[in-house]
Amino acid sequence: MLLLTGSTGFIGGALAARLINTPRWERSLFLVRSANRDEGRTRLASNLRLHGVSEQDLARLSPDQIICGDLTGVERWIDDPRLLQVNDVVNSAALASFGTHRSIFPTNVDGVLAMAHGLCRGRKLRRFIQIGTGMSCGRNAPRPVSEDYSPGDDVEHYLDYTASKYEAEQRLRTELPELPLVVARPSIVVGHTELGCAASGSIYWVFRLARALQAFPCELDQKIDVIPVDYCAEALHLLLDKSTLKYSAYNISSGPSHSCTFGQIDEAISVGSGERPMSRYRQTHYESFLQMQDRFKDLIGPCNKRIVLKAIRAYGYFAAEEVLFDNARLIEEGMPPPQPLTDYVTLCERTSKDILIAQQMKYDYKT
Repeated sequence: MLLLTGSTGFIGGALAARLINTPRWERSLFLVRSANRDEGRTRLASNLRLHGVSEQDLARLSPDQIICGDLTGVERWIDDPRLLQVNDVVNSAALASFGTHRSIFPTNVDGVLAMAHGLCRGRKLRRFIQIGTGMSCGRNAPRPVSEDYSPGDDVEHYLDYTASKYEAEQRLRTELPELPLVVARPSIVVGHTELGCAASGSIYWVFRLARALQAFPCELDQKIDVIPVDYCAEALHLLLDKSTLKYSAYNISSGPSHSCTFGQIDEAISVGSGERPMSRYRQTHYESFLQMQDRFKDLIGPCNKRIVLKAIRAYGYFAAEEVLFDNARLIEEGMPPPQPLTDYVTLCERTSKDILIAQQMKYDYKT
């Protein structure tokens, strides 16, 4: 039996959509924040539709597969008798806000540990896949970031979110050494190769923002490590189903060879949209964005200037550091490299054009 958390989110939803036509589906449980099983089924079904699941396939989703709850109240559902049959866990649940939120550590660390401790009581798990993030490497990591790299306790993290993911990994290893832990660290997950941004506009708005402002803290010839969510789901499925794995940590990434430059991404967007590439683009320091914030509304539409500036600081300077993630282990396990963003960015643009940039930003800046 499989327990999948976070199935109403982006990565977890993509994994659930991939599993629905596999033999695993009938023996899968889904943790969903809901008052009852019917409401939970409705929430999950709604997300699966966004991921392209047909009504015919959705008929296979039963309310009996829903565990009502979340990571902020593990004690309320961890003794559900259905969980006694669980031997595989994929934890995709997280508060993925890239802003400052008081619930990030209670959810992403304390909740995860409470769940892992509870699931280890009275049963022997086969595999516990913790979905982290490549960005938990922190600043000053080697380039590319290797899969066995550990930044240490004095690491300077980019965000509270990335810090929480790193802490969860460390505490799972130290507090539960018997846990069959596999950490999967996606790099930057943007769009879907067949659906574009229909399921989620998460992080794609960064490229739209740079084009609208004709400026960002990085240079156009710098690379960014991006993967589509369906590739991420395929990799997680491989890590879940493979009988034995050689390692306990994997980067799910494009790697240096399949990452694109910002210039290549801009050119691909221009070809797909019929617009000209950025001709006035300039690499700009944060202080310059402070000076131009009164023009944000004219350039990108209605927005919260404070959040836009915060996003530029967080994403812009990460992009300027050109952090790429080694993916040799995943390739060694039999996973092919992902499609580069330039192959499907036209779909991302087409499915985003009628959505305000500020509206897309809400995927990543929850309040």
